[in-house]
Amino acid sequence: MTLSVLEYLKKNGPCLSSEVTEYLVSSGISSDAARQRVSRGSKQVLRLDLSLPKRVKFLYTKEQSGTWAYWVNLQEALLSTNSAYGFAITALRARGGIMPKNFFEIASGSPIKQKKHLSASTVLSRLISTNLVKETTVEGVGPCIYLGLHTNHVDELIAPMRARYNVESITLEGIKQWLQNLGFVSYNLAITRSNQSNPTVSTTAWDLMGQSYLSPVVSFVSNTDKPKSGFVVCEILLTEEVSEVDILPFIQKLNALRSLNNVGKQLVFFVADSFSLNALKKLKSIGVSPATTKAIFDTETAKGLRNLTEILSNVIEKAITPEKIDEIFKSLGKIEGAANRLRGNLFEYVIAETMRAEFTHIELNRVCQGLSGSKEADVICISQSQVLFIEGKGYNINRLVDIETVDYWLTQQIPVFRQAALNHSDWKTRKMRFEFWCTGTFSDEARTRLEEAEKQASRYEIGFKDMHLIKSKIQATSNSALKKTFEEHFAKHPMNNK
Repeated sequence: MTLSVLEYLKKNGPCLSSEVTEYLVSSGISSDAARQRVSRGSKQVLRLDLSLPKRVKFLYTKEQSGTWAYWVNLQEALLSTNSAYGFAITALRARGGIMPKNFFEIASGSPIKQKKHLSASTVLSRLISTNLVKETTVEGVGPCIYLGLHTNHVDELIAPMRARYNVESITLEGIKQWLQNLGFVSYNLAITRSNQSNPTVSTTAWDLMGQSYLSPVVSFVSNTDKPKSGFVVCEILLTEEVSEVDILPFIQKLNALRSLNNVGKQLVFFVADSFSLNALKKLKSIGVSPATTKAIFDTETAKGLRNLTEILSNVIEKAITPEKIDEIFKSLGKIEGAANRLRGNLFEYVIAETMRAEFTHIELNRVCQGLSGSKEADVICISQSQVLFIEGKGYNINRLVDIETVDYWLTQQIPVFRQAALNHSDWKTRKMRFEFWCTGTFSDEARTRLEEAEKQASRYEIGFKDMHLIKSKIQATSNSALKKTFEEHFAKHPMNNK
């Protein structure tokens, strides 16, 4: 007995309309009749509103919508049609389901703008309109996009995303330094991604790009001796293991670039912690260097990068020892610029360790909800009588905290933190205090603004500490390891003198 379209979906799960049509034809129904039956469907058969080749549609039932089977089958179905939407969903899934919005044009597999290709912006707009992808704003990161699969638990994805992108940024700076030192790229002509703009080669965006005059990639303009530079380009994905499916968007983007004429030759790297055997073979077969962090740097540095990712991914109530902080600084010290980034990433752990003797419970990076939205608190210290919120900036000692940063803390963050505390059954009756700690110093305007706020606060307390006061606070503890770590990596690090 031939199953109806609805019965087929219930038995086999969501799928492309072409698959159902093939089933009906194999059951003895003519091709025209099968296509008409699929086209008519029923009220219980839903169609995803995405344009796919040959007018194929993705079919599913209401009960299947949003389920794990729906997402798995959708990705497989879209990839089977070589759909730009499928590559984009694959890129997001490979990155934990969430990414900064500006990096979508790098990872999605679609060019920025190119004939006969859907642009990255068009693909993203269509995915958002169908609710397959949604938008959110992450404090300290900016606009982000995530798969609709994670709507009910998107907050859980933020810490791992932030950790991965922080560590990838450190790694990219190290790769940039490595490429320049070896003469692969010209000094001052290598660029890495940022939340504002991405490096580009013709129609495509990359995590890192540099002009190169190495003989294998350089060419010459016709009838002249003028050299035309090639490019070194790099994509990075620091997950546990990069699979063959994970690299499909990258290959699609590379193919789009290689199809263009009059574009300089490229030396291409894909950087990861590790690759599956199939991914490794595939990258090599298309002339791409599958580079691991261990191969680029060394075992100790690669381990340090993995440790940093793990630490930053698990932040709530997570404590790390000063010895561990010291180990990370030393293992990543060979990477230019890493120390400054590490101070920013690890300073909140120093704060937590400093306050641990005074408070019974300490939380890091807790997302607090207020009437005007949500904000992330760096450190929350809790005792039976007090709740202390600390904002930490692990700056270079010579860097100033400006008035804009202080105003944002006073007018945007503190109201949300206070509202969250008032809504908390245990915290609402306790004394509330808000402090701003910075290992640099404050501009005159910022200091004046903080002093005024400190005097005017009545329902709660406000305080602030610069490098001098933080150092005194740490020296007053009995934690010798903390004193050593702070002195070596925050107060007297050589980079501070630059």
